[in-house]
Formats: sequence, structure tokens, C-alpha cells
Amino acid sequence: MKGFHYVLVLTTVLASNDALASDQPLTSSLVLSGNVALASEYRWRGQTQSKNDAALQSNFLLNHSSGFYAAAFASNVDFGDEAHLELDPFIGYTTPISLGKFQPTLDIGMLRYNYVGKSDLNYNEYYLKMIIKHALNDNDSFSPSMSYAPQYGGKATRQNVGEDVNNWYFNILYSTPIAETNFGAVASLGYSKASQAIYGGNAKDHFIDWKIGANYNYQPMNLSAELAAIGTDLDSSGYSETNKKGVKTAAVFSLTKSF
Repeated sequence: MKGFHYVLVLTTVLASNDALASDQPLTSSLVLSGNVALASEYRWRGQTQSKNDAALQSNFLLNHSSGFYAAAFASNVDFGDEAHLELDPFIGYTTPISLGKFQPTLDIGMLRYNYVGKSDLNYNEYYLKMIIKHALNDNDSFSPSMSYAPQYGGKATRQNVGEDVNNWYFNILYSTPIAETNFGAVASLGYSKASQAIYGGNAKDHFIDWKIGANYNYQPMNLSAELAAIGTDLDSSGYSETNKKGVKTAAVFSLTKSF
């Protein structure tokens, strides 16, 4: 959390977790699934969470046929303080809805950003997401979402700013297969808006993040590889070279095993 601005913190959950919640067929009342990933860097909303170093991550999802689910995300982190492990539990509910010719899935839930060894950084976030399949092409996915954190960055932010900071995050995620191959493409655009100017060297109350990448799925082994360009428009005035690198556009490679 220190270094880039007063508040940092995770992804993916929803880069990784977005793919987990809601999209799996249920053959029994409860279904357990998940994945383990090795990434060249851990980026959350365009910013490094691992000081530009590699990250080992995992997701676990327990899905009930009623639509309720419980899940957890884990990753190593490095903010230059006592926090070295992020462990985020979350709960939610998915349900199909009718929207004209589309039949999207609505996903609503709450997650807890939890940093082992540095509880001052912990806080809750609430999210609402719509997952639209076959939006433009067969087997593609279009997912607009929004998240709200009433105490963004936890006690650490409150101590630095002098009051609780609330934050809204809006994101559009699109993924599609490429023709009749095992290759695919993904693009994401996000916008963060805080109640205080906490972002960047020349602090502002908002910033934009983006991601564009390609992936390959090897179905016999449930393996997927992705190479993506991820970055932000955060002002890096006064940052060290390492911290500048952590918010500027960078290539991130990941290898994921699903089960």
C-alpha cells in the first residue's frame, strides 16, 4: 500500500475471480472448483501488488445449485511492509435474468481484502456484475461491473487521510475466442473514483486502468496461458523508478491450471 499512494490492494480478485463465479454448470447441489496460477507479476486494477515480481496465486469456489457461492483468492504480495500474503474470502449470489434477446447472469456479492500480518489494510468491498454470453460472437463474454468500498484501504487510509475514504470502481471486461482455435483475446477498461485525492504522485481522486491480451487454452490438461499489456494513467511524479514501473503499462504473463 505504501509507495504508490495511500491505498493499493488487489484482483482480481476479479481478473482471476471474474472467470470463476457464475459460469459453471452444476451437476449436484454443491460443486467445488478452482485454479492455481503462476504470474510474472501480480497486477490489480493496473497496479503492481508484488513490486513487479512474480506471484503464485489460487482461487477456490464452492458453488451451490441455488446460485449462492463462497470463494477465496490467495496471492503473495509486497507493499514494502509486513504484508506478504493476501487472502480474500468472498460470498455472493448469481441468477439468470432476461434482458431483451440476451439472457445474462447477474452476480452480486461481498469480498474482504485481507492482508495477513497487516490488518490495518483490510477492508470490505461490495460488487454487482452482469455476465452476458454470446454478446457479439459465439462463446464470447461481456461483463460490465461496479464495486463500492465504504472504508477503502482500511485503517491505514483513515490514519493517513484523517477520515474514511469511500471508493467506486467501474469496469468493462470482454473476452472472445479467436475463430475455431484454442486462442482467445481479452480486453478490460476500469475507472476508480474516490472521495479523496489519494491516487498518484500529483494526487487525484480518480484514475483509469486497462488490460489487453491474448490467451491459449490447452483443454486436455485444463491449462491456459495469457500474455497481456496492463497499465494505468496514474501520475508517477516523485515516484522511485521501481514504483513508476509498477503503475506504467507492462507485459504480464500467466500460466493457470484449473480443476
